[in-house]
Amino acid sequence: SAELVVTTSILKATGSDDPMGKGVTLPKWLVIAACIIFVGGMVAVGLCVYYLAPPPPGSEVTTDTTSTVTETTTQTDMTTTTLRPPGDINYRLPRHFSPILYTVRLLPIIEEGNFTIFGDVTIDMVCNENTNHIVLHINDMDVHQETIKVSGEGLEGMMVHHTSFDQITQFFTIHLSGELKAGMQLSLSMSYLAKLNDILGGFYRSSYFDVNGNRRYIATTQFQPTDARRAFPCFDEPNFKARFAITLGRKKDMTSISNMPINRTVPHENMPDYEWDIYEESVPMSTYLVAFVISDFVKNPAPNAGETEVAVWSRPGAEEQTRYATNITSTVLEYFEEFFQIPYPLPKQDMIAIPDFGAGAMENWGLITYRETAVLYQPGVSSAQNKQRVAVVIAHELAHQWFGNLVTTDWWDLLWLNEGFATYLEFKGVDRVEPEMKMEQQYLNDAIHYVMQLDGLNSSHPMIMPANNPDEINELFDPIAYEKSGSVLRMMEDFLGLEVLKEGLTNYLNNRTYDTATADVLWEFLGDTATKYSVDLNGLTVKDILDTWSLQKNFPVVKVERNPENYTEITVSQKRFISAQFEGAEEYYWHVPLTFIQDFSNNSSLKRRWLSNSSEPAVYTDIIDEPNSWIICNHKVFGYYRVDYDEINWDLIQVQLQTNHTKIDVMNRAQIVDDALNLASADYLNQTYKRAMDLTSYLKNEFDWLPWETADNNFDRLRNLLSGTEAGALLNDHIRSLALHLYELYDFNEDPMDKHLDLFLRTIAVRIACGTNFAPCVEKAKENFINWSADPDNAEL
Repeated sequence: SAELVVTTSILKATGSDDPMGKGVTLPKWLVIAACIIFVGGMVAVGLCVYYLAPPPPGSEVTTDTTSTVTETTTQTDMTTTTLRPPGDINYRLPRHFSPILYTVRLLPIIEEGNFTIFGDVTIDMVCNENTNHIVLHINDMDVHQETIKVSGEGLEGMMVHHTSFDQITQFFTIHLSGELKAGMQLSLSMSYLAKLNDILGGFYRSSYFDVNGNRRYIATTQFQPTDARRAFPCFDEPNFKARFAITLGRKKDMTSISNMPINRTVPHENMPDYEWDIYEESVPMSTYLVAFVISDFVKNPAPNAGETEVAVWSRPGAEEQTRYATNITSTVLEYFEEFFQIPYPLPKQDMIAIPDFGAGAMENWGLITYRETAVLYQPGVSSAQNKQRVAVVIAHELAHQWFGNLVTTDWWDLLWLNEGFATYLEFKGVDRVEPEMKMEQQYLNDAIHYVMQLDGLNSSHPMIMPANNPDEINELFDPIAYEKSGSVLRMMEDFLGLEVLKEGLTNYLNNRTYDTATADVLWEFLGDTATKYSVDLNGLTVKDILDTWSLQKNFPVVKVERNPENYTEITVSQKRFISAQFEGAEEYYWHVPLTFIQDFSNNSSLKRRWLSNSSEPAVYTDIIDEPNSWIICNHKVFGYYRVDYDEINWDLIQVQLQTNHTKIDVMNRAQIVDDALNLASADYLNQTYKRAMDLTSYLKNEFDWLPWETADNNFDRLRNLLSGTEAGALLNDHIRSLALHLYELYDFNEDPMDKHLDLFLRTIAVRIACGTNFAPCVEKAKENFINWSADPDNAEL
């Protein structure tokens, strides 16, 4: 970076950046002088910025993209590179050591042309088995070889013989002159240089433009899943939990924040413009949850914080946009304390809006980092959808403070457990602060119906997926890990019971506090609690049930068929749902929790049964109380499956929708619409699209958001398929006729009395009316666009 600045300055001085592109010839004396200036400048920077920085290491890591191991022998200052033979690569660290405490000191230089990190780390650890080498992770950093020290009782003569680095596995191996014995406690320390990069990973730089148009830089972190190793040498796997003592160097006109509160601030010994912020020691946690930010941001404390100090940090000028987040965070935090029956374990919860952030947010313990759009909200400018997104993301990340941080899954193949629980719990957290948003309904649309479109593909994958290297781990962060897993866990709430689930989770978290666990450990705690309260699991364990959902891709379509000679008898079977069926497709089976209801006004009419994971159908004679009435399977869509019926039952449901659709719960009305259209699309329905279109014709009387949102999403897919065809035009006419009453009610004019979902329903009404070429809607849209073009800063337009 310094070289770039110097070179650019020389080129500008000699005119080589002339826009006409004329070449120049540099005199020999000027080249020599430039080199002297450059070398002298680098020396000066090194002395002034970091008085303790040792001389450069004796070797550089090769940039060859093949699998290589670079070895440095400090005694002879020689570097040898050996090629690894092809074959499977083990990316998991050996279990030779367990880290106890990291003492990390970092000084990032946050200046244009010089984005360097000077670091020192000491790792206190215990040796688990006899070994003569230490293996840990580094990435994109230069370790000063002569600073590597191993110390501890009985290790006075222990020397570092040489080091090696495998840039494929990112293993940094320290080969010792003697053997370490199992049970020994030791400390490993070293100094290094790293880059304050711009790749949105590790310890990286972000920037924004202030009110005067000046670019301002900050330093921030994103370590999940495998980038803590870019900031400091570490055992960068989730099951290597340890405590962290962080010290951050910064300019006096900036601030720093980390997972824990600052213990004290002291002047930098040799740099009068810098200070050291020394943080309190953390609780045990995984490396990917460590975080720190150095910035000139503004702290916005929560006005209603309880025992936990809550604040949202933002760039100057955005303080007002943090008000919504500061108002709801403490309430959501308190809700999860009640839900888990475990107090939030840290003294503070900072949240910060980062201008450049790759993910939506990151649940770093005590310092949650957000993309700006996921935490900033401005009334009168931001939309209702923006407001909801802020609430949902905050609730998701706060849920992680218990499920993921307090107890962490043992390896990344269980990512679905962390993200699934946070996704499942986010709507409960939002419901506490924004009941008008009706998040249970929104969960059906945003999570279940959404992910079923993806999970219905043959190219889908199970919730549990093997992952060995960083690329494979990053691929796990997808809707299967989030929305499908959350939907399956929501189903588990229904068949266990909410209170049983909560007690089991509390027992699990208390037992594994500050530790890691596997899914089987969680299933055992939930199973024990289910046994305590005599929950009917059909003779199965929780593991038996959940394995069929987590180890297989896709989901079932459950077929419910009445006996035409005895309407009180039904046969229930299952089949793997694939949106594009093909010959020879493998069949899967699940343990399916079934629920049946005939009267939504009477909860006692709800019946529960289990369908075993086999091709054998189940016959029930005690489900139907009213033989001439419809029956609906999958009450309030807690089950993660689709439902198909025989023609008699479809007819009865259709008649009910046409005569009084409110007799069927709004969530099941949305389920009927979604299942019918998707079963038709995948050729499961006997009458294919005729049945589906007949069922959806009731929508001309529907005024609830959820069934309309479900229908609109499905209609959109059909309209795209039929675009430009005669059938497409007929479909548009049909959809327009169903939605015309919505447009006449809502049109473009927002009402101050509109509820949250009314705003969403207005969007649907306008989108359908204009999208199907309803002339009054199109003309109004044109008029609004012309008015907005003439006054683009008018928020009311």
